[in-house]
Amino acid sequence: MAYRPVQVSTSVGMLELNPNEDISKFEVYGSDMQIVSICLQPGETVLSSAGSMTYTDPAIKPGVTCGNCCARCISGESCCATTWTNNAAGERFIGLSANVPGKLIPLDLNKASYRCKNGAFHSSLGDVKVSFDCDCCTLTCCFGGQGCVRQSVGGSGTAFLEAMGTIMTKEVAAGEVVVVDTFSLVAWDKNMPLDIKRASNTFCGCCCGGEGLFNTTLTGPGKVYFQSMDREKFRCAMERFINAEGAGGSLLGGVGAPESVEISR
Repeated sequence: MAYRPVQVSTSVGMLELNPNEDISKFEVYGSDMQIVSICLQPGETVLSSAGSMTYTDPAIKPGVTCGNCCARCISGESCCATTWTNNAAGERFIGLSANVPGKLIPLDLNKASYRCKNGAFHSSLGDVKVSFDCDCCTLTCCFGGQGCVRQSVGGSGTAFLEAMGTIMTKEVAAGEVVVVDTFSLVAWDKNMPLDIKRASNTFCGCCCGGEGLFNTTLTGPGKVYFQSMDREKFRCAMERFINAEGAGGSLLGGVGAPESVEISR
C-alpha cells in the first residue's frame, strides 16, 4: 500500500479520520499549528499536556492529576497532566493546541496500541494510558533513534500526538519492511518489530551521505506515522539561523540583521 498524507477533517483538510471514529467528538482545525476542538458531555474529562489549552467554556473546570506519574516521566512527559471536566448540564467545547509548531495526530486506540516517539503524547479522550516500553537490544536502543525507553499509548479511547512538518502514514503489509529516518518516526503499531539497517554499504556513504550510520526499519503488519520535521532538526536549523544573525550575517543573502532586532544570546 502506498504512502499517503494524513489529511484533516473534511471541512478543513487535515486529518483523515478512521471511518468508525466518532468525528462528532472532536475536530482538528488548520493546516499547521493546529487546534483540536473537543466536545465534552456532562461529567466527561479530557486529559492534556500542561499549557495546551487555547480556549474553553467557563463550565469546563481545570484540574491536575499525578496519576501514572512514573510511567509518564519515563516516557518523556511531565509527571503532572491537566484535566478538563465539563460540569455543565449540556455539552461544552474546549480547544487544545500543540506545544510545538506542528500538527496533531488522533490515534483510535480501539484498533491498536502504539509505540511513540518520547514526548509525543499531547492529550487524550476516554480510557487512554500513557506508559513506556523498554528496548533491551543494544543495537536498536543505541542506533534506532528511540532510545532504550519508548513511549507507548494504549486503552480504548483516542490519543492525540504532537508532530511537526508534513505528516505521512502507511499501512504496512504482513512481512513488508519500511525504512525510516530515525528522527522522522512518530508512532508505530506496538506489534511491529523495530530494527536498524546501515544507511550505506560504504564508509563514505555513512560518513558523508547525511543520513548517519543507521536507519530504522519496521516490519508489518501495522500502521506507521512519519513527520517531515522533528524537534532535533528544528532546533539545529534555529541555532544556525541565530548564530548567523548574531555574527552579523544572514542565511537569507548574507545581509546583517536589522538594527531594530535585538537577539539575546
